[in-house]
Amino acid sequence: MAKRRSGRAARVARPGYAMVSVSARDANGFVHHYDDIEASLDSLREAIAILQRTSARDDAAPGDEAGPLS
Repeated sequence: MAKRRSGRAARVARPGYAMVSVSARDANGFVHHYDDIEASLDSLREAIAILQRTSARDDAAPGDEAGPLS
């Protein structure tokens, strides 16, 4: 394992995978941090594409507070 500057050991992803960390800020300004996960590059690309599509759809429909999964 590689060492981070903070002294913690960092996991290294296998070939074809990536270590992913996610932080999200909600409407109230709270930041939610999620544990690092190892994800295949294909699933990572798909997840990012889904987030981009739902974000663009939400931006195009102001006032729709039902959320991206409705």
